[in-house]
Amino acid sequence: MTPKSPTDITVFDIADWFLAKAKAEGTDLKHMKLQKLVYFAYGWHFVFCDDLPLFQEDFYAWRRGVAVKDLYDKYQPFGSSPIIPEMSDCPSFDEDISRLLRYVWALYGACSDLQLSKIIHRHDAPWNKTYQRNEWIPYAKISPDLIRGYFLSLRVQYAEKH
Repeated sequence: MTPKSPTDITVFDIADWFLAKAKAEGTDLKHMKLQKLVYFAYGWHFVFCDDLPLFQEDFYAWRRGVAVKDLYDKYQPFGSSPIIPEMSDCPSFDEDISRLLRYVWALYGACSDLQLSKIIHRHDAPWNKTYQRNEWIPYAKISPDLIRGYFLSLRVQYAEKH
């Protein structure tokens, strides 16, 4: 399989990679956790790979966290049950993207949905700076620049501690 070019990557490619990884390790992956893993890959991509977004789809701050609407629509029918992946092969990416996805999986793959939610809902995180606590506006677009700045600040915080 030819690796995908960075300009051809979609949110579904990244989601498929995480679903294939979970399946290969015999781990269940639920919709809520998948959204968060995709978000972390998107954010860390700004730090380690490129100043451009990992994919073009937008993230939104919803009541329960971050989500890409098209990804939500695709996997929402699973509810809180594990997702049964449609694909049989893991998508192939260049080495930088592959390394990034392995990093995100190693860092967050063992975390529960609730643990990942707590990370995403931190007071300084993009979700908290974007979410409108208004019943008439159920979600708000999170700026890629806000996500980029947040993850770059995490890198700085980590470097200062080590």
